[in-house]
Amino acid sequence: MTAQLHTTKIPLPEIPGREGVASTVTAVRGALPSREQMLFYGGLTAAAALSVIEWPVAAAIGIGAAVVQRNASQGDEQA
Repeated sequence: MTAQLHTTKIPLPEIPGREGVASTVTAVRGALPSREQMLFYGGLTAAAALSVIEWPVAAAIGIGAAVVQRNASQGDEQA
């Protein structure tokens, strides 16, 4: 198993115009996690910060959830 880092290239408009800004905002929104995912990761972070769970356990849960989500979304694209 190897770790891979994938980045998203977001095209930025040369001259800020309404269409260019709108396309940039759309690209950034597409790269962000959903509201539910943000709440999940925020809760996981809060639990680790408050010592409800240890931070290595929170990190493992977060990484595992991200891997599962990424594999699920790639499976949907291939189907």
